[in-house]
Amino acid sequence: MGRTAAAVEARERAHLLIRLAAIALGGTLVLLAGVGATSLAALVLVLYLAAAVTVRYYPLLQRVPFVVPVLDVAAVTALVSALPLELGPWILYAFAIGVAALRSGPVGAVAATAIAVIGYDSALIVRGEQARATDLWPVQALIAIGLVIAEIVWALGRQDLDMLWSRIHARALSGLTRQREPEEVLRTLIPELARLQSVRGAWVWSLASDQRLRTTVTAGAAPPAEMIVSADAMRAVRAPSPLERIVPDMTGLSIPISADPPLAIGVALEAIKEEDRAATTGAIHDLVGDAASLLGAAFERTRREAENRALEATVRAIAEIDGERTQAGVLASTVVEAGRIAAGQAAIVRPSEGTVIVGDLPGGALAELARDRRLPAVVGTNEAALATQTLGADTTVALVGISEGRVLAAVGPADVLTARLPLLERIAHAARDRLALVSERDVLQNAANELGRDVESLGGALRAREDALATAVHELRNPLTAVHGYATLMSKNLQAVQGQLTQLERLMADLLSAEQQTQGGEAPVDAGSAAREAIARARVRGAKIDLEAPAEPVRVAIGEARFAQLLDNLISNAMKYSPTGESILVAIVAIDGLGKVTVTDHGIGIPPEHLARVFDRFYRVGGTADAVAGQGLGLSICKEIVTAHGGKIWASSDGPGRGSTFSFTLPLAVGAAAT
Repeated sequence: MGRTAAAVEARERAHLLIRLAAIALGGTLVLLAGVGATSLAALVLVLYLAAAVTVRYYPLLQRVPFVVPVLDVAAVTALVSALPLELGPWILYAFAIGVAALRSGPVGAVAATAIAVIGYDSALIVRGEQARATDLWPVQALIAIGLVIAEIVWALGRQDLDMLWSRIHARALSGLTRQREPEEVLRTLIPELARLQSVRGAWVWSLASDQRLRTTVTAGAAPPAEMIVSADAMRAVRAPSPLERIVPDMTGLSIPISADPPLAIGVALEAIKEEDRAATTGAIHDLVGDAASLLGAAFERTRREAENRALEATVRAIAEIDGERTQAGVLASTVVEAGRIAAGQAAIVRPSEGTVIVGDLPGGALAELARDRRLPAVVGTNEAALATQTLGADTTVALVGISEGRVLAAVGPADVLTARLPLLERIAHAARDRLALVSERDVLQNAANELGRDVESLGGALRAREDALATAVHELRNPLTAVHGYATLMSKNLQAVQGQLTQLERLMADLLSAEQQTQGGEAPVDAGSAAREAIARARVRGAKIDLEAPAEPVRVAIGEARFAQLLDNLISNAMKYSPTGESILVAIVAIDGLGKVTVTDHGIGIPPEHLARVFDRFYRVGGTADAVAGQGLGLSICKEIVTAHGGKIWASSDGPGRGSTFSFTLPLAVGAAAT
């Protein structure tokens, strides 16, 4: 059984109990009246009892208008007519008035009192001469009883109504206190207001600066989504006012609930009595007042959370800017992070030139706003014609100086820019410091790079001089060694000594000449003749060397001194790494436009893994450095000479202990045989 059905059941049971109490009192009066009045009064009591039980258990009779009140008053009037007046049967009217008050409230009590007075007067008229003047005072008593019962019922009803409002208020506050966001508070408040008795609808008004009212959250009847109102209506919305001042075709009230942002609650009421309207209006004011405190706290919490998020975003933005390593990266990160903080867009402009350095905003408009202005500042575009035209009339811009004539400009909501201008300043300061640091680092890095290039150039020059000196020492050693050998046999071969001295003079002249590494300007040499001379120089030192060469000349495109240097180095190398008295073979052949020279020994050989590096400067095969004297320059000099003259040189060996073969090719001189 629902709460309403249970209340109806309890009320009907109370009606029956009151009627039974009236019947019991009537029975007592019948007994006191004696035999003369017993039959008629008893019959009335029996009929009244039957009617009371019938009304109690047949609800259809309860729905017929005026049946129940008339039944009670008629039954009591019949008893008053049947019983002696001196017994005071009029007191039974109090029960009828009580039943009517319980059923219909104060109105029922007053109506039942009036009917009771009429009924009693009718009974006195029926009695005629039996009535006395003193029998009229019960009329006053009945009126007093009726008024007292009506007042008691009204007070109880008012108490019940207050308890109902209290329950509704408590339920609404319970729902409101669970909400954290302002939008949630409003969405909970409006349905609660719409559920109040006699309320047609409720809504939230958002107040704009252009005298527009925007209806947001609604429940039930509501005005249009957007209205343009008069200045008087706008003033009415900002204070508690009748709804008719704002929306003429609606009855109700308007109550401001928030000043920042400006919001108001509108409530439309049905056509009700002034007394009920006052009760409903009081309940609405109480509920909106409590909700206003919760809404203000929610807005304040939201603002603080937004400020905390903005501060955290600023810290992340500064860290992002500090992590950039280039000026372009610093400027780009500054624009991106400033746009996030401003909840809009940002750009960096140069006001003096009206150009945008980074960003997608119009540079001319921003430059017009930033010129001749003390920064930082938050300005509206209506202060400059070009800004109004390109950015819009109601746009707000925050301007913060960075450095070197650069300004950070951010476009966004006016309240956000005003609140977060200090954060934008922090970002600008971080960008300024980072730009200065990156610029200083770039200057130092450029200086370091230039110094490195100078050091590298000087090192290369020093290495070239060292290489030239090492080459000179090495190249001078071979002729001097030959001279030493020839000197011992001067008496036998003075001409050979003179040839070696001439070779020494040529080498020294080449070392001092700037053209020693260039090709051209040299007379071609006959490889066979030059090889015989080199073999003769080596034989003086005890070498056993054979020559295989064609009868016709093999003229190669290289100077005599350089070719002699090649042969001397290769033959000297073969002698150093061959057992004493072991034969060395020098072979010359012309093939495919090239002159090929091969020097083969039967010495210690070369491991395969070393073949690719034997021509590197200062490189010596492991295990031979201590056993054989040398600096590891001879073969590298040979490679440089051959390469400079357009040839190739390589080494081959079957492995340790199997000897080595060094071969090189040079282009044949123009007009020489190629077969």
